[in-house]
Amino acid sequence: MTIELSVAERELLKKILGSYLSELRQAIAATKRETSPLHAEEDLVKELQKKLAAD
Repeated sequence: MTIELSVAERELLKKILGSYLSELRQAIAATKRETSPLHAEEDLVKELQKKLAAD
């Protein structure tokens, strides 16, 4: 699936993902567990950020 985003939409999505990643990392730290489904979600958010940065 391809999603076409304007420059403004792309920049907003980058901000949203950055903010969410920060909150997600806090949640991961609060669990104090080495393995958590949140780790997979963190990796997914990082991959999305990389894809946005590449465009």
